[in-house]
Amino acid sequence: MPRLAISDALLDKYDTSAPRYTSYPPIPYWPAVTEEERQNWNDDEMPAVGGSLSLYIHVPFCASRCYYCGCFVVITSKKEQGRRYAEAVKKEMALVQDRIAPRGRVRQFHFGGGTPTFLPVETLSQMVDTARELYPFDDEPEMSIEIDPRTVPADSLERLRGIGFNRISMGIQDFDERVQRLVNRIQPYSLVAGLMEAGRGLGFSSINFDLIYGLPGQTPGSFAETINRVGDLRPDRIALYHYAHLPQSIPYQRRFAPESLPTKETKLEIFLSARERLTDWGYVPIGLDHFALGDDDLATAYRDGSLQRNFMGYTTQAGDETLAFGISSISDYRGRFWQNEKKLNRYYQAVEGGRIPIARAMRLDGEDRLRKNVIQHLFCAGRVDFDDLAHRFEIDPQRHFADELRLLEPMARDGLVVLDTRGISVTDVGQMFLRNIAVVFDAYHATDSGVAAKFSRTV
Repeated sequence: MPRLAISDALLDKYDTSAPRYTSYPPIPYWPAVTEEERQNWNDDEMPAVGGSLSLYIHVPFCASRCYYCGCFVVITSKKEQGRRYAEAVKKEMALVQDRIAPRGRVRQFHFGGGTPTFLPVETLSQMVDTARELYPFDDEPEMSIEIDPRTVPADSLERLRGIGFNRISMGIQDFDERVQRLVNRIQPYSLVAGLMEAGRGLGFSSINFDLIYGLPGQTPGSFAETINRVGDLRPDRIALYHYAHLPQSIPYQRRFAPESLPTKETKLEIFLSARERLTDWGYVPIGLDHFALGDDDLATAYRDGSLQRNFMGYTTQAGDETLAFGISSISDYRGRFWQNEKKLNRYYQAVEGGRIPIARAMRLDGEDRLRKNVIQHLFCAGRVDFDDLAHRFEIDPQRHFADELRLLEPMARDGLVVLDTRGISVTDVGQMFLRNIAVVFDAYHATDSGVAAKFSRTV
């Protein structure tokens, strides 16, 4: 695949801030839940339904701080914290089952973090057992876990496979030693290569690498070496994330000297070079920042239009509903989003007091669901079909989105989208600017309530 041609003028024009749209409406726009609402949270407003479920557990603990990270983490070396946390999560799973009583079967189960492998394998196994007791699982669910290669020896990987995990995701970020020192994540290539060999031997059906471009100290040359090493290991999937530099809200990112960060032009060169190399090796570019080998089921789903996206990322096995457990985790169930408490003490206080630990929530109305559908199709399929929208939502899309389509016209002239009577199609160049395209349909962002500053740059 030839390299995309993106001019400096185009880069300057679309260098703005926007959400990543792992949800719509974006999380910062969800209102906080009052104590009265928290006390009255019950299943009357969210009747149990059939269908399928995705379960997610957030494990916040990390032994050390990675300076680029914007996740909700707790830095500790005290393993006993993990035991109390696991017991609280198991209790939360029971509370949700009791209050909401979902009847769907679990097709997808994911442990994220933080560092899920901070917890002993025995503890992880107990949490999986509790989930299976409370929620009926499919015969062959997709079970994935994020691992820190620095904390998982090969024998632990074997035990994770024995529990039932069939997919793993490794946080790599960059193989360059200088970059690793700057971001405080020292992780030798040999360590990752050994785990890859072990994982293949154990029969994990998919291995994903998380990489980040835009980190301090990165250059096109240094990251090309990282991509070469990734190519040698050939993971099934790669997430190539744009580093979100938000020092105003993430204080430890302030330790990065501004001159150590790549310019937007350099970041673009890093990404485009990596994209070109990966596609030459048979990886299919998917959505904003993902790549999958051509025979991977994620690539197949992208080609046939069945690709889904939820809080866990791109997937072929997304359940109709998502229930999430642990601090800061986010559920998407029966037309409602809710996020758990972000502080351990408040989380424990709620769960140990018999309450679902909700901090903020939002019920989606018809307009929210419509715009969510449009943004989902932009990110998953690269197109929006007007006939499909008209059928699903009983609207005239061209009339309903007349203002948005006018805003897209300059993007069409710039080669980011193609507009016609059938719908909207994102071009190859437009894939680089998906967040810019999607924000046109974001009714909350348009009101500019002061939340916009919380979002990272799009390029």
